[in-house]
Amino acid sequence: MTEVSVVEEPKEWRLDEDVALSFDRTIDRRRVHRSAVSEVFITDVRALGDGRVALAAQLPAYHAYYNDHGSTMTVDPLLIMEICRQAGSATAHELGVEANVVAIPEDWHLHIAEPAAWPGDEPVIDLRIAGEFPFTRVRRGRPRAGICKQRVFAGGRQVATLQAKGRFLDHAEQEMLRTAQRDTPPPWTSDMVYRPDPGLAQPHIVGRRDPLNVVLADLVHDAGGMSARVALPLANRALFDHPYDHVTMSVLTEAARQLIVSVVDAAGHAMRGWHLTRLAGRFSQFVELDAPVTVRAALPASETGECEIPVAIEQGGEQVAEIGVTLTRGVEES
Repeated sequence: MTEVSVVEEPKEWRLDEDVALSFDRTIDRRRVHRSAVSEVFITDVRALGDGRVALAAQLPAYHAYYNDHGSTMTVDPLLIMEICRQAGSATAHELGVEANVVAIPEDWHLHIAEPAAWPGDEPVIDLRIAGEFPFTRVRRGRPRAGICKQRVFAGGRQVATLQAKGRFLDHAEQEMLRTAQRDTPPPWTSDMVYRPDPGLAQPHIVGRRDPLNVVLADLVHDAGGMSARVALPLANRALFDHPYDHVTMSVLTEAARQLIVSVVDAAGHAMRGWHLTRLAGRFSQFVELDAPVTVRAALPASETGECEIPVAIEQGGEQVAEIGVTLTRGVEES
């Protein structure tokens, strides 16, 4: 299995508390590529010069997807990943990337600080994000690729970092690339009809309560680990906020997380006390909607401290992506 590359975390530059940021309302949904205003978490974007951007975000008080867990986690790491994705999109556009251009991720690495770094049971959690997006390739004055770097602060403490590498494509370029890769135009989720999957995993097995948040089916457990087929909950408006022509990074990361929950529980390690602290991904190609997608993971070797588990994503008999998941046991649980 190919080892997931871990990108060097961004060099430290602290977002001064005196940088004026607003938490009063969300920014234009189009700047973060969302259709529903309720799915926008970024509340302000301010260019600071020298390629640096300050952003504000607010965690939702409750969310049907991000708060639907059968565990005691306070903040869902995938919510932080989505906020960082939105912040990266807003940063790129603030630095000159055109509105009809999207960033196609290739490598990314998210680090969540120890749970104690997060604010306690506060009704509202505001985040301040120090962001930059240096462009690594520019053609005819237009950015073609870059590296997004972010530091996330809550209550004056750094609680997460993200670094992601990707390329920029406008909608016409993406359509041409997808058709060339497939020889035919790809299907869109908007043309697909959602039907309950008869092989869908029971929610509690994958750390969920609502079946609509389950993305795994046909779970198979053997001596070496576990595998499952990715199920697409098209009626889930958090994961499918607008039409897509591929299986998204968000869905695949959720599939990897749910598989890890199943693997760790099957190995006899109770999930209580374990926290997801790192996610590292590599995508070698688009994952298609019209062919089965399988996720595989081996049983964890570590019972204490830190546990790193790579999840292979396969389609058509080939590995098309990999997501590395790191779990850390809390000090009080060791």
